[in-house]
Amino acid sequence: MSMKNYTFSLIISLLLSSLSYGQESFTMRVINTDYNLNSGWEITHGPDDSLWITENKAYTVSRIDPVTGTKTLLIDLNSEKNFSNPPKWPQGGLMGLVLHPSMYSEWPSPSKPYVYIAYVYQYSTSGGNACNNTQPCTFKTRIVRYTYNRATQSLSNPSIIIQSLNGSNDHNAGRLAIGKVDGVNYLFYSIGDMGAGQFNNINRTNNAQNTSAAEGKILRFNLEPDTDTDQWDKWIPNDNPFTTSGKTNPVWSYGHRNPQGIVFSQDGTLYSSEQQDKTDDEINIIEAGGNYGWPKVSGYCDGNYTNLKLANQNVGDEEENCTTLNAIEPIYTLFTHSNPEQLSGNYLTWPTVAASGIDIYEKNVIPGWNKSLLVPSLKAGLIYRLKLSEDGRSVIDISTIPVTEYQGRFRDLAISPDGLKLYAAADYEGTAKRPDGTYGTPLNRGKILEFTFTGTPMAISDDRYTYNRNTDFQLFPNPATTKIQVRSKKNTNKPLYYYLYEVSGKQVMQGKSFTDYFDINVSHLSRGMYILKIYNGYNRNIYTEKVSVQ
Repeated sequence: MSMKNYTFSLIISLLLSSLSYGQESFTMRVINTDYNLNSGWEITHGPDDSLWITENKAYTVSRIDPVTGTKTLLIDLNSEKNFSNPPKWPQGGLMGLVLHPSMYSEWPSPSKPYVYIAYVYQYSTSGGNACNNTQPCTFKTRIVRYTYNRATQSLSNPSIIIQSLNGSNDHNAGRLAIGKVDGVNYLFYSIGDMGAGQFNNINRTNNAQNTSAAEGKILRFNLEPDTDTDQWDKWIPNDNPFTTSGKTNPVWSYGHRNPQGIVFSQDGTLYSSEQQDKTDDEINIIEAGGNYGWPKVSGYCDGNYTNLKLANQNVGDEEENCTTLNAIEPIYTLFTHSNPEQLSGNYLTWPTVAASGIDIYEKNVIPGWNKSLLVPSLKAGLIYRLKLSEDGRSVIDISTIPVTEYQGRFRDLAISPDGLKLYAAADYEGTAKRPDGTYGTPLNRGKILEFTFTGTPMAISDDRYTYNRNTDFQLFPNPATTKIQVRSKKNTNKPLYYYLYEVSGKQVMQGKSFTDYFDINVSHLSRGMYILKIYNGYNRNIYTEKVSVQ
């Protein structure tokens, strides 16, 4: 069991909002200047140079052009829910969205144009449930697969994956991600503990340690139904680690409180960000069958909650609980306090930052950023960058992105294919920390904010420019005077994104093509040597070459 340096963690928790390490240069721009979102829960960069957005209270899924802000409605799901104004709104509502890998790898004609969406669809007062300040709110959540029609820009043909998931006005989590296990892609969903043990859910059963119940878990599903005869079993992988009544259930890991962010790295590691109680918002690596301790452990196995309460339960000895439960510790916390009992009753002053999403930056573009987790925060009104070790198993440094401070209550973020832009969804309601340490309504509500890196990208000598000499490509003439003609292998995944850099590392051109043959106009460029990099529709660098302009 590890003991952490409390002094360091406390200093970080108190000062980080006013300090920033690595003063990268960014500019900020509001994408949707003429309208607000209510509110953006999921933001995903699609293969069509659009941002795919779910609005949690509006119950709509849309595509937004990041250049013009033009919004295209893909589906309105209001008719799929049986409530319009419940006594307490479900936390989230319309929540996670993820695109099938085929949408990227085979664009613009994917063989499996599937979009997976999670939303709360049912509210009930059955069983005497009053859904008020002392009684829990009973909701149901479903995960549905839709088919995207590119011609009509719409989602249709719903296939229900599961609709028996419980929901609440608190701790629904609600994030979706797709990643590989043993070379096969699966759908993962994060679901919280329903807020059991606090506020109006104080008497609700906490099922985070019950592997036969879905709450407080990371769940795993098939991307497509398998050959099992039972409808329930069709979407449940047969090798999931737990069973209920003799049948494999969707539980992948357990002991979670409110994991609102999950993301896969390129090497298949599944990371999560998880909101905890007064301290210790967690960054976890999710393992199959793993127990993450809640509500008997919060954060590290350090004993800071020994003899206190979590989720209205007596913790007892937190360190012993770690051993008994074989709990997996987080790789980092935001932030740990040695004695949570000393904290005031004002939740805004607690060391937790309300981590609300997570993404991973794996590009050699912004110097020092490769293999970094990006964590948006609601309460702190910041985006944190957590630099990972080479093996990705630990955090070796933390910084903030200064330009994001107090600009929004950040719910989720996406990264542009070129690695130069971050897109962040800001809640329409709520408070965040001001630069002076007080709290108020952030500067942007219901907006998508674009943060563009304006510093010098990695230089030619860095591994960003390692040559990928793909013989499927032809480039001529070289040297060029007015244009470069590019010929790629037929049916390379589209669109093809191209970027042209000076030898200093400064980007001078970018564009995209939906065809295998295309031209790049270089007539306006100064004479000299340049680097051309081409990425496929799945954001993989497939070609790099030196180009001489005369």
